[in-house]
Amino acid sequence: MPRLLIVCVAGASALHVVDDVMGEPERRVLVFGCSLDRNAIKAWCHGHNDKPAYSSQTPMETAWCFNEKLNVRLSYLFHPGVGLHGDLQKPTALAKGESTAQILKHYANATVQTMLRGEPHMVVVDSSLWDLLVWRLGTLLGAGGPLPKPREVTEARVQQWCEHDLKKLLFYVSLFFPNSRVVFRTAPTIHHTPNFEKFEKRDIEMLYKCISSATTNGKLFGEYEIIDYHAIVEKLIDHNVPSLFRKDGYHPSSYPSILYANEILRRVGLTPQDPPEPKQTRRIAVDSNDSDLIDEEEEEAKFEATIPRGRDLI
Repeated sequence: MPRLLIVCVAGASALHVVDDVMGEPERRVLVFGCSLDRNAIKAWCHGHNDKPAYSSQTPMETAWCFNEKLNVRLSYLFHPGVGLHGDLQKPTALAKGESTAQILKHYANATVQTMLRGEPHMVVVDSSLWDLLVWRLGTLLGAGGPLPKPREVTEARVQQWCEHDLKKLLFYVSLFFPNSRVVFRTAPTIHHTPNFEKFEKRDIEMLYKCISSATTNGKLFGEYEIIDYHAIVEKLIDHNVPSLFRKDGYHPSSYPSILYANEILRRVGLTPQDPPEPKQTRRIAVDSNDSDLIDEEEEEAKFEATIPRGRDLI
C-alpha cells in the first residue's frame, strides 16, 4: 500500500500544477470528514480508475486518486469532529490522534498538497458522527474497559453545534484554505442503531433539522453551499432502492456513496454519469454483497486498530 509522504511547504504557492494539461481545467477537491467520505472517495476512484485509490493511515487517515478522463483529483482527509466542547480541541471520541484544530494547523496544507499536487478548488466539510459519538459516549479509552452508558443527545447541544461549533469549524477551514470554496455536507440518515448505541436515527435527524433551520437561500448561515447527502439517501429510501446500507447500518453502500461523490464533482463543473440503480433482490435494505465491502471492511479494521480494540467505531 502506498505511504503518504508529508512534505514541508512554505506556502500555498510552493507547489503548483498547470491546470490545462489536457485542454480542460484540472479540478482538485478535498473532502474533510469521516469514513462516510472515505468510502465515497474510494468507491468512486475504484469504479472510475479500475484500481484502488491511494491511501494512508499516518499521520491520519487519507485517500486520494486522479482520474484522467475527467481531469480531476479527489482526496479525503479524516478529522474527529468539533470535540466535546465544540472548540475543535480534545476531548474527542478518540483517545489517540490529533484534534481537528491540530490537523488543520500542522498537517492539512502539506498533506493536501501531496495528495492533490496543488490547492483544492473546493473543500467539502463534514462534522456529525464523531460529534454524536463523543456527546453520547465520551472519549473511549483503552481496550477492555466497560463502555459508558450512552447519554441522550439534547436539543440544546445540537443547537450549540449548529449555531457555534460548525461556524468555528467552517471558519477555520476557510482560514487554512483561503483560496478554496468551502462547502458543508449533511449527514445521511441511518438504517438502524449501530453497536454500542453510538448514535440513533433521532440524533441524525436533529442535526439535519438544525442545519435546515440555519440555511438561507440554499446556503448554511447564508454563506456556505450545502451538499445534501441526507436528501440523496432519503430519496433512495423513498423510492425503495435496495441495498442502501452496509451491515453496520450507518455506512451507505457503494451506490449512494458514488451518487454523493458525483454530486461533489458537479459542484466543480463536471458532469459525471450516475451508475445504474441496483436491482431488487432478496436483500431489502442492507448491502451484504457490495463490490467494495470486503476491501472497505479490511481498511476499516486497519484504521480502528489504532483506537480501542473490540469497539466498532466510526
